[in-house]
Amino acid sequence: MVCATQGSFLHVINGAERVQSAGEIILIRETDVHRLAGKDFTYINVMFLPVWLRRLERFIQLSEMDDALLQAPAVPYATIPVSERKSYQADLDQLLMNSTSHHGRCLFAAFLLTMVGFHLAPPCDHDFPAGLPDWLKKTLSWISEDRQNIPALAEIIRHSCHCHEHFTREFSRHMGTTPSNYLTGLRIDRAAEMLITTNNKLADIALTAGFENESYFFRAFQRRKGTTPSKYRKLYGPRSIQ
Repeated sequence: MVCATQGSFLHVINGAERVQSAGEIILIRETDVHRLAGKDFTYINVMFLPVWLRRLERFIQLSEMDDALLQAPAVPYATIPVSERKSYQADLDQLLMNSTSHHGRCLFAAFLLTMVGFHLAPPCDHDFPAGLPDWLKKTLSWISEDRQNIPALAEIIRHSCHCHEHFTREFSRHMGTTPSNYLTGLRIDRAAEMLITTNNKLADIALTAGFENESYFFRAFQRRKGTTPSKYRKLYGPRSIQ
């Protein structure tokens, strides 16, 4: 992985040119040919054997992820969200300092889960319920386009071009839950992801995930995940990956 940390540079990959900027990562496969050009930029190469991708594939139970990344026509790349840049840089710094130690393997496992599992891995196809209207399929697809920013219910209803009553009635009938409960689930999943992949404070995670009330966030999280945010981080954080 070529991890840009400061500035931007020209990255020529298999003859094609692209500008890679700070916060962007590109997965270079064994068959790819690449070179970098520019000035006043910094980057870090994180090199690993393909077997790590297969281990990760089994760990997160995402079938064919390995093949999708290694055999994709274009090199896989991703941009780290601004809210996670500080953690991204801190993880790279820790990898540099511990690259030859046993602890470094644990750090790398966590880094690989974050970079590949949450950013580079191809998105899963939507599994819509049978009979779902086309307008609702398009709305649900639109909601999932930007996983980092979950829109408010009012914004979703405007995008659907239906009135509040019709949207709520049809959504509940086809999805088996209310729009509010559905969005809460998305926000809890986003918070759970940040608990594993960042060192952000719980209050900041709650706010970033879309919870204005921290107490409600704690109650909703425990109700859906069966444990508190703090315990969830301990259960599924870097130590569990090793």
